[in-house]
Amino acid sequence: MNPALTNALSITLPSPEQTWLLRACLYSGESGRQAWRVYDERVGDPTKAARKHRRGVKALAPSLLIALRRNGLVVDGSLLTYLRTAYLREELRSNTYRSILRDVLSALSGHGVSHIVLEGAALAETAYANPALRHCDAISILLREDELLPAAALMSSCGFTPVSKKLEPGVRPFTLIHDSGLPLHLHWSLFCVAHHNVPPADLWARSQAQVIAGIPTRILSPADNLLHVCIQAFSHSRRESPRWVADAWHVIVGHHDLDWDVMVDCAITNHLALPLYVTLCYLAEDLHAPILSTVLDGLGLAASQTDSMRGEATLATALAGGGLSLKSLARVTGGWPPRALVLKWVLFPSPGYLRSAYHVTHSWLLPLYYVYRPLRYVARRIWWRCRDYLQLNALQKHLIPPGVKPGA
Repeated sequence: MNPALTNALSITLPSPEQTWLLRACLYSGESGRQAWRVYDERVGDPTKAARKHRRGVKALAPSLLIALRRNGLVVDGSLLTYLRTAYLREELRSNTYRSILRDVLSALSGHGVSHIVLEGAALAETAYANPALRHCDAISILLREDELLPAAALMSSCGFTPVSKKLEPGVRPFTLIHDSGLPLHLHWSLFCVAHHNVPPADLWARSQAQVIAGIPTRILSPADNLLHVCIQAFSHSRRESPRWVADAWHVIVGHHDLDWDVMVDCAITNHLALPLYVTLCYLAEDLHAPILSTVLDGLGLAASQTDSMRGEATLATALAGGGLSLKSLARVTGGWPPRALVLKWVLFPSPGYLRSAYHVTHSWLLPLYYVYRPLRYVARRIWWRCRDYLQLNALQKHLIPPGVKPGA
């Protein structure tokens, strides 16, 4: 494995502080208590860290409250008050979220539209002991391509409005916004990169019946769910939000019969071995998740055979998801030789990668793309910041019940 590449991709993983916090949330007994003591010592003031949304404390606050109680830990009164308030707020918000989700699933089921519930909506009720422990900021539904239009038309009766009136089947989801500000993503493929997508027929064949928000529906198989969680985390990572680790942990621990062979074969076939290897190694080595060594060996072998163009594509995916910045890339890669190599991949990718990624058919157009890419990168980072700010304000305004202060 190219050390420069693996060092660069490690920036998508949780920081040491986040890792100790995750251990404190996920472990039981003395190991959980020790993890909390180390985290407490490292951050100095957990309450202050939580209020500043530092290192993902807010995303894990409800789980942390339950873990502290489970492990018999006594904490500062101000922190306990903060965690209790966060749990109450998330519980009330979860009720609102599940009510909207119930309307969506009822409309689809009532009109015979086949669907699979994805991401947080599925994980909250199947991987976690209580839906309030898993914050959900959107609804994601997988549909058959020929049922996308009927499904989108049904959503107006549920209070949703399309972001765009142009509906073109492809790899990116069709997004609608609820009157409350909650986004709904209608997918017809699992990932946003075409050559990464698992054949839909295989996903549907392996999907499982499940009751979500009181409505009979379907969810991905545990193997497909774990693959989806890890790849989505890699593609859309935010260092301050390590929620995907808890998702993956609960899927692994909760399914002892998880079909690892199917997941590994799926990852290798669809060119996902490298990102899956990076995320699973973190889960196995830093969180001690029960992952078979043969699984990591098989993925490691496949990942080591990733060619230069695939390596560039993997870095580009991480950048497109907002998980990496040029500054963080330069900081995480130790030594100038690997740092220069990574920055070269980012700023001056090979012509072969540009032709593949942007479907460039004429060589004389390639210089224009070398200018276009940095400009697009800057524009995207500005857009991400604005979007996150607007979504947060919309969710706080419409989804937080009366009487609960948004900043509590």
